[in-house]
Amino acid sequence: MSHLGIQEFFNLFSKDRMDLVEQFYDPDIHFMDPMVNFKTRDELKRYYEKLYQNVDSIRFEFSAEAREGETHIAVWKMILTAKKFNGGKPVIVDGVSHVRFGGKEGKAVYHRDYFDMGAFVYEHVPVLSGLIRLVKKIMSGQH
Repeated sequence: MSHLGIQEFFNLFSKDRMDLVEQFYDPDIHFMDPMVNFKTRDELKRYYEKLYQNVDSIRFEFSAEAREGETHIAVWKMILTAKKFNGGKPVIVDGVSHVRFGGKEGKAVYHRDYFDMGAFVYEHVPVLSGLIRLVKKIMSGQH
C-alpha cells in the first residue's frame, strides 16, 4: 500500500501540518526517541504538538536511506531554530530513524529515532554547555 515516505513526512511535517500524523502513523504506532516511549498515535500527536509549538523552522537533510521490505532506516541531519532555544540560533543534530511500516493501511507501526541528546539539548543550555565541554576535554585527554 502507498504511504508517505520518511523523507517526505519529515520535510512536510510542521506545527501547521499535524494532519500528517494520521497519514504517516498507524493508530497503534510504537514510537521511541531518547526522551519518550509511546504506544499510540494520539500520545505521539500530543508530543509533536508540544514539541513543535515553539519551533520557528525545522528541516532534515538525508544522507542515506536503506530499505528491507517494510523496514526503512534513514540517516539525517536536523537543522532546527526556535526563539526560546539556543538564543534563536540554529541547532544541528545528526540522527538515524528506524521505521517499520505495516498494519491494515501500510502506515508506520514502529518508529525509533537515535540521536545524541547532549548535542540536541544539553550542550545548548548555558550552565551545562561549559561543563559538557570540560568533561569532553578531560575524556579526550586534552585537559
